[in-house]
Amino acid sequence: MKQMQKVTIALIGIVITTMIWTACGGGSAPEMMSSANGPDATLDSLNQAIKDEPDNYKHYISRSRYLSSKQRFADAIRDLDRALGLDSMQAEIYVEKGEVYWMQKDVKSAYAQYKKSVEKNNQYVPGLIKTASIEIVLNNYDQALKYLDAALKVEVTNPEVYYFKGRLFKTKGDTATAISSYQTAVELNPQFYDAYVELALLVANQKNDLADEYYKTAIGVRPRSVEVWYNRAMFLQENGYRKAEYYTRSLACYDTIVQIDKNFSAAYYNKGYIYCTYLNEYTKAIEQFTKAIGLYPSYFQAYYSRGVCYEKMNNRKLALADYEQALKIKPDYDDAAIGKGRILGS
Repeated sequence: MKQMQKVTIALIGIVITTMIWTACGGGSAPEMMSSANGPDATLDSLNQAIKDEPDNYKHYISRSRYLSSKQRFADAIRDLDRALGLDSMQAEIYVEKGEVYWMQKDVKSAYAQYKKSVEKNNQYVPGLIKTASIEIVLNNYDQALKYLDAALKVEVTNPEVYYFKGRLFKTKGDTATAISSYQTAVELNPQFYDAYVELALLVANQKNDLADEYYKTAIGVRPRSVEVWYNRAMFLQENGYRKAEYYTRSLACYDTIVQIDKNFSAAYYNKGYIYCTYLNEYTKAIEQFTKAIGLYPSYFQAYYSRGVCYEKMNNRKLALADYEQALKIKPDYDDAAIGKGRILGS
């Protein structure tokens, strides 16, 4: 009898524990996530936070963000659903779900979650901004502007709102208003890297030297961003016809890129192109094209351009070999075919 009594008491204890958790809104005991790749101190800490405060939905958001960063998207969504089980009125949770879907390129599901966040709280600025961002993608410009203006009524100095206004007007083709919006974004947040890059791209299209200043400012924010170094190098390269010193500065940018990423073959190719096309330094150009080919053996443009250099140096045999290799990789490459015909026909 005593043994039966102990079992009954134990079972009652389990029922009571489950009832307490259900009353708190969880429906089941909090699940502790594990790592597939051995010990994970960060995940352990997030698990402990949930164990200590199982009714705090923010802990589930924190863990879902970490799981998303590890591309464990299904687990991240489950955590956010648990958060909604605790408080379904929190607009923040819907935005977080939208972000997980967005990371998976599921635009439709992301959009649905962002809109739900606005339905729950039309004063929640991140929800308004995220919904507007999708409306821009869908070319619903009036609707996007409505959400952004609503966000500004809540936070008039929010730089992200002006950034997305810039994207909206850029997409519409209103360059002047886009530039103005991006400028406001960087005035409000001098560390706004993406806004500087967008400004640089827009004024670069106008052949405006201010683009270089915006690129340099963006580099100051992210010194090891290959993207911005490459964009700056291309701007200088494409505008060297206006200022010859731009070619030298462009080459320096490409040098920095290969210091950051030694396998960035396009940097070597573009250096070769500058030496070959603009500076007539064919030996240096060949060296750079050869480096590009070493990193990317199917780089048919590099074979062709190296062939041009050999032809300029009157080394017809090597020129022909490079033209033929370019055609072997890309049989319909007209420039290489013309080059080969030029060698064989002379």
